Amino acid sequence: MSLFANIEHLAAAPGVVAVTIDSPNHPRGFRGVDSWSPVLDASLQLFGQTGEDTIRLVIGQHTVIIQKEHGDTVAVVLPTGHAIAKSLRRMIRRLAKKERGPVTTARAPQAPAEQPSGGTSEPSPLDRPEAA
Repeated sequence: MSLFANIEHLAAAPGVVAVTIDSPNHPRGFRGVDSWSPVLDASLQLFGQTGEDTIRLVIGQHTVIIQKEHGDTVAVVLPTGHAIAKSLRRMIRRLAKKERGPVTTARAPQAPAEQPSGGTSEPSPLDRPEAA
């Protein structure tokens, strides 16, 4: 399985600013804020020189996490200190194992319509106690 197939899921995760995936079977994929593309390209070059399985780079108020999984290398930009940083490595490992299909966004539940203030309204027949 390839991380490349799940790039949209990774890019849609809360807090992710940009993501790039370097796969030997595909051209390099990128999603996110375009200004991060050259930074991620340079980060992947640096990662290739380290011999590590994962590295973190702090750049101003952002962190770049680069990780290798199943032959693919992924680089993700997120705000430094964001809560997703704790689970990002595990998320990448899981996305590398199984294709997730299309990304769907969950809809927030609709709040009930508020009544205008200042006036009294009669309760609906369902709200009235039944007469005996």
